[in-house]
Amino acid sequence: MQMEFIAGAGTVLAAGVLQGAFALPMKYARSWNHENIWLVFAFTGLVATPWCLTLVTVPHLRDIYGATSYTAIWAIIGFGAVWGVGATLTGIGLQLLGVGLGLSILIGLSASVGSLIPVLVLTPEMLNTHAGHLFLIGSAVMVLGISLAARAGALRDARTTTIPEISTGLGIASRSKFAMGLIVCICSGVFSSALNLSYAFGAEAIMHAKQFGATETWASNVVAALATSAGFAANLIYCGYRLRRNHSLHLFFSPKTSSRNWLLGLLMGVLWFGGLTLYGVGALHMGKLGTSLGWPLLMGTIILVSNVSGYIGGEWAGVDRRARVYLYSGMSIILIALGVLAMAPRS
Repeated sequence: MQMEFIAGAGTVLAAGVLQGAFALPMKYARSWNHENIWLVFAFTGLVATPWCLTLVTVPHLRDIYGATSYTAIWAIIGFGAVWGVGATLTGIGLQLLGVGLGLSILIGLSASVGSLIPVLVLTPEMLNTHAGHLFLIGSAVMVLGISLAARAGALRDARTTTIPEISTGLGIASRSKFAMGLIVCICSGVFSSALNLSYAFGAEAIMHAKQFGATETWASNVVAALATSAGFAANLIYCGYRLRRNHSLHLFFSPKTSSRNWLLGLLMGVLWFGGLTLYGVGALHMGKLGTSLGWPLLMGTIILVSNVSGYIGGEWAGVDRRARVYLYSGMSIILIALGVLAMAPRS
């Protein structure tokens, strides 16, 4: 059982690496606006890839959903749709508030809410055990580390008037919009945790998938495909609005558009859903604590990978010592939190 847990944790770490790097291809998409490549990514990563993989790996799919209660089905769809709203609000919130502070709120809330709710609802008795105490400590330390790393980003961004554009298509952060940005980021952080809740409350569908012949490795795809497809709706609405406002629909068919842009969007979708698939597999092998410990482990790894990628890519070039101290301190504390969370199941 211990080796299975370690293998599951390693799989979640690999998932974090993929999801932490999924947005890198956006930097190389020339002549396209944000909404163009984001829509290609969203359709590939949230609809096409999930259903293709599920149809290939899960037999008797119609029978599985037919045997699953409507309550569980709608819980998966509902939490997926809520997550989709959170993903859309991420772009808006970061545009209003800025990258550093926005990510501090978004990732911190997503990690803490997404890990605490399954414990409180599914296994509340664990909070009174030594393992539960370690889990709470590890989660608190994780949030602290993520906050410090994001603070480093805020100090970096304060040196420029324009917030660097990332996967959400950011513009100039205005201080007069701080209050609205804070509200949006809080909502986004809470909503973004809902994807983890789809797994936690969709366990019945996974159980039926195993009964109908799906292996333990791929059974969780029945949840992922439904949840991400529901989340695609919000992204479609958002991108559709931007395509109309910016008159950028023609860029898909422009002679200047390289097939490379399409491939980059497809790659983003494969990397993102590949990470999500590995997370579902890893959390399952981590056992009863999978959705509780796997979520902060995933979030921490994404933060680490994205910060390392940004550092290698020159995003921290010329930044003063104070910002670097925050960055190194945050990354160190995240690693400590991962160690604490890994120790909890052994207690």
